[in-house]
Amino acid sequence: MITRLLTVAALVAAPVAVPSGAHAAPAPFHDTFDGALDAAPTYGLNDNLKQRQGTGAVTYSRVSGRRDTGDVPPSSFAQVNQHLGALSLRHGTTAVRLDAPSTGSSISARLTPVVGDRTSGDWSSIVLSRSANSRGHVSNQDADLGFLVRANGDVEVSRSGSPIATMLVFAAAHDDGSFDVSLQLDGAELGIEVNGKHTTIALTPPVPTERLWVYLGRHSERDKTVSLVDDLRIERLNSDDLRKPPGSRLRYFGYSGARLSAAGGNHLPEVRGRSNLNSVRIGDAPEVLRDCAPAGCVVLTDGEPWSVLAEKVRPYLDRVEAFVVDGDVELSARQIKDTFPGKKVMLVESGAQAGDVPADVDWVGFSEYCAGYEALTARMTELEARAPGRELFLLPEAAPQPGCAGTTDADLESTQYLHMALARQHPKFVGILVFGPWTGVGPAATGPGTPVPAEFPRTTDAQERVAALVLGDARLPR
Repeated sequence: MITRLLTVAALVAAPVAVPSGAHAAPAPFHDTFDGALDAAPTYGLNDNLKQRQGTGAVTYSRVSGRRDTGDVPPSSFAQVNQHLGALSLRHGTTAVRLDAPSTGSSISARLTPVVGDRTSGDWSSIVLSRSANSRGHVSNQDADLGFLVRANGDVEVSRSGSPIATMLVFAAAHDDGSFDVSLQLDGAELGIEVNGKHTTIALTPPVPTERLWVYLGRHSERDKTVSLVDDLRIERLNSDDLRKPPGSRLRYFGYSGARLSAAGGNHLPEVRGRSNLNSVRIGDAPEVLRDCAPAGCVVLTDGEPWSVLAEKVRPYLDRVEAFVVDGDVELSARQIKDTFPGKKVMLVESGAQAGDVPADVDWVGFSEYCAGYEALTARMTELEARAPGRELFLLPEAAPQPGCAGTTDADLESTQYLHMALARQHPKFVGILVFGPWTGVGPAATGPGTPVPAEFPRTTDAQERVAALVLGDARLPR
């Protein structure tokens, strides 16, 4: 069972089994692994996908990578951009799986079995399997095709757990220990090219190419070494299950309170790769707007007179898409429109609020923490009726909030998927702005707006997957 962004049912009730898709994507997949933020708790695995891939929705999942156990290793075992522009597999044996299956005949990548070592027997591997629930080891029975290259240049090919070809020192490593590997499935033959050397292996019976899940792994008993994967190319992927439904208006994902105060810190740089809209308070430090993408921030207007705040914003106006109104909503909205024509005005409500939405308000954000499906969908339906013609936003929590006693990482993970599913059911909702995770309350927090020290790896992983779906289009470019 694996957590996946697929159908509405999957989003509500993750983890789920991966269903089959309907159609193959029409063009090659390419991940450069460039530009991800390698930081705890998710270490960049699914960060900055739109820029890395040019599509932004084909995520990865960590898997065991071992033959004898299905236990998934800690997230630090697979990191992106820890070694510049590459997927790093480390701390022993591990693997990752692409969350869309290959439907083509070829795959290529630059593999470095051991950074700084050209003599070791440790290996990097590519496993192709009809199972989405494989451990990703070349010798497992569910491996329809297993390929490995050792640091010393030895190559081995397996099928269903048994070697079918072993080539000793097939190709010498590049000076940096890397191998440019290309696998071509052509009927009953497998074409292998490693650092310019080519061979063909007979496959009887042929390996089916209609739907093969791709696993990238490494095997080592040494926990201090690192293996790399870079420049991953796959001829064709079926990414249907990772794509926004046709006609979806959902186009914004980001964080509410990405910067609130000096004490709470500026979190814009760390969410750049998984957001396109973030709300910030900038009264004491307007220069933080430099960290916003163009038209990438919503400015909170509470805390000081509008005339003062407007002058602070003006030098960075190209970074601002909207302002959140405070106090007298109608008056504040009119002031904003008069000062900055063309900028949007946003009203943020809690679930208990209900009232008229002034004419000058363009966006309405909505939050109700700890609420379940029935309560949330009722509030969303009510808001749609009260704010006709407005674009609407959900603000789910990403850290424990008041009244949410005992909230766990697993609970918060489910919250992210639930809000994603609801946004897909309510087409007037165009964005999700996650509240936190730096704005928690309770014993773990040192004061309002200060970070909660505990990490929420499952929650953050869910946010990256939701961001991938919202921000990217997994229909690969023609």
